[in-house]
Amino acid sequence: MKIFITRLVPKSGLKLLKEAGIEYDFYDSNYAIPRAKFIDILKKNSYDAILSTLTDKIDSEILDAAGEQLKIVANYAVGYGNIDLDECTKRGIAVSNTPDVLSAATADMAFALLLATARKIIEGHELIQNDQWLGWTPTELLGQDLSFKTLGIIGMGRIGEEMAKRALGFNMKVVYYNRSPKPQAEKELGVEYSGLNELLAQSDFISLHCPLTPETKHLIGKKEFELMKENAIIINTARGAVINERELVNALKQNQIWGAGLDVFEYEPKITEELKHIPNVVLAPHLGSATKGTRDAMLELSLKSIIAVLNNKTTANILNKGSI
Repeated sequence: MKIFITRLVPKSGLKLLKEAGIEYDFYDSNYAIPRAKFIDILKKNSYDAILSTLTDKIDSEILDAAGEQLKIVANYAVGYGNIDLDECTKRGIAVSNTPDVLSAATADMAFALLLATARKIIEGHELIQNDQWLGWTPTELLGQDLSFKTLGIIGMGRIGEEMAKRALGFNMKVVYYNRSPKPQAEKELGVEYSGLNELLAQSDFISLHCPLTPETKHLIGKKEFELMKENAIIINTARGAVINERELVNALKQNQIWGAGLDVFEYEPKITEELKHIPNVVLAPHLGSATKGTRDAMLELSLKSIIAVLNNKTTANILNKGSI
């Protein structure tokens, strides 16, 4: 049995494959494998599994190149919008992801972006770094208080719930919008369900934690920005295209909202140039799950799903169990 890993991953988890007697090849780069190269490698080899990342589009062309012996595509992420799940299921190919293990780290990142944006931490850092700070003044770099403000969470899944916990520690009121209400979260956390428009209108801060689907693409656009408060800060650690990035730039430049903290981008790794130069905007290079412990746990979960499927077993993180 043999698997292909589409880019470099933490070496610590690969011992699982050796212990299971599974061979592996990998694309020797930290960056996405070119599609033509990916197809060529798959055609020249016979892999039983693929360990993919969000930037690897897994569609019928890739599956054809991989061949009929392919049994599983394990996505090294919680999202799986890069994979044609229906096509994999039709071919009897299992698909797995990495839920739960990155929820806390991603929520930490979202709250860090909120703090950094609201308190102008990056601007202050740059002021000192550029030898421009002349000393404390009563009016310099005035940001926003977080305590006793309202946080609106869009997408109350695992990460959304973790974000709510952090906000509650700052005595914030938390409202949320989800495809359906979450009574258990309301009971345990004291959060309140809201319609989307109502959430946008009442929230001081808005944090996105929903998946990218055809329904959520550009969920936040011109109309939604017009509903927000002038002091609103929007945080996105979900998927870039949930926000219409052009309309975000317009809203910021026209002072419709106060600021934004972004870890994901609509066209990443390409960043809309104007975002780099607008005040009260903090940009991070998709660091949501970027802690050693989290990335190790993601790899271990991915590899365990591969080992299980190659041994005709299943695991909880298989997305299309009917394929096995």
